[in-house]
Amino acid sequence: MEKFKILVLSHTAGPNKSFTDTGNQFIQAMLDNNALYLDYIEIYNKYGFYGAHDYLAKYINDNGINCLIYGSSPSEFYFDINCLEKLRKDVFTVMMTGDTEYYFEIRDQYYAQAMDLVTVNDFISTFKLSKLGINSIPYYAYYDFTKYRKIGNLPKDIDVSFIGTLNGGVKRWDNIKYLSDNGINIKTFGLDSANGRITFQEKIEIINRSRINLDFSGVTEKTRLTRKRQIYKRMKQIKGKVFEYAMCGGFALCEYAPGLEHFFEVGKEIDIFHDKEELFEKVRYYLGHEEERENIARGGYERAIRDYAVERAVPKLISTIDELRKKKIYKPSEIYLDEEFIRNYTTYRMLLIIRFIKQLKWKFALEELKIILKYRKLDWYQILIFLKEEILGDFPKIKSMLKSTFKGKSKI
Repeated sequence: MEKFKILVLSHTAGPNKSFTDTGNQFIQAMLDNNALYLDYIEIYNKYGFYGAHDYLAKYINDNGINCLIYGSSPSEFYFDINCLEKLRKDVFTVMMTGDTEYYFEIRDQYYAQAMDLVTVNDFISTFKLSKLGINSIPYYAYYDFTKYRKIGNLPKDIDVSFIGTLNGGVKRWDNIKYLSDNGINIKTFGLDSANGRITFQEKIEIINRSRINLDFSGVTEKTRLTRKRQIYKRMKQIKGKVFEYAMCGGFALCEYAPGLEHFFEVGKEIDIFHDKEELFEKVRYYLGHEEERENIARGGYERAIRDYAVERAVPKLISTIDELRKKKIYKPSEIYLDEEFIRNYTTYRMLLIIRFIKQLKWKFALEELKIILKYRKLDWYQILIFLKEEILGDFPKIKSMLKSTFKGKSKI
């Protein structure tokens, strides 16, 4: 029987680029289950557009890979979809998505065409993909229960807490202000809060100390790719905070987002609200009903440990993928690319050109330019953002280097 061999093609985030950093536990769990791993950004920087695609194909062939799990940032456009489709002939391809609510129409549905399976963090996208004839499963298990944990000896001395940026989502600040104006003692933690940024360990302690942990589902008002979609301001998104709260044994009171009830049982594992008035009423109720609140928190904790702890969920996912792989009957996928996707894909080449030029990798920059000349569709708004982030962002460093250089010459 053919041995199941997985390659995870992803990127380690965080300043230390460690698999144990928060957000990278999924990769570590895959490695613990004998998967191989490649960092696609490192490959791309080393080999360029054509070389990265060739390297990936050769690596898969040389190492006997029969399953490729691709997980990238949802706003990135590194790989050519048709090249990924070619790989699908010989390997079972899986795409891990994130922030599907933002990026399904913009990016995910196009890359999904080259996949045998897509994992999504909301149930609604599974139906959207099904309409396109693409297999998908909901999956939301990225949390290490040795890091997200209950701390039994901490007092519950915070009535209500929220961890995150106050202006990071639609109406988030309005909800918090409404509670405060109506006499609720709420503490906020984050970049634009009075309490400021906190460490990961401090976050775990705050969750454990809070009687009620708030979770808001409004999306960010504008991103580089979604700025023209004002309708997105109405959108609700399942956030990772509810899983973090539950993993720590905290009581989670969540702004409702469609599909949330499929991950936690409302009223028994978490509770929900729909507007600021209902939020206020439920906060008052649960502050006055400790036993009921703690029973719900206990139910959420047990569900999170059972279904969403990455150490337990990854082996289940691997088993599911393997069963689907064994049943696969390969049929070529017809790839359709619309104008918006082509424009975003082509525009992303400008970001890569800037990065390659900064590294003096002129050959790789020219490869990206060839793609731009092929499609001739660019979004200048995004290009200005790339220039600002990649060049102006480094300007103090460049200025310092020049100043040091000229200062040194003046002494000669």
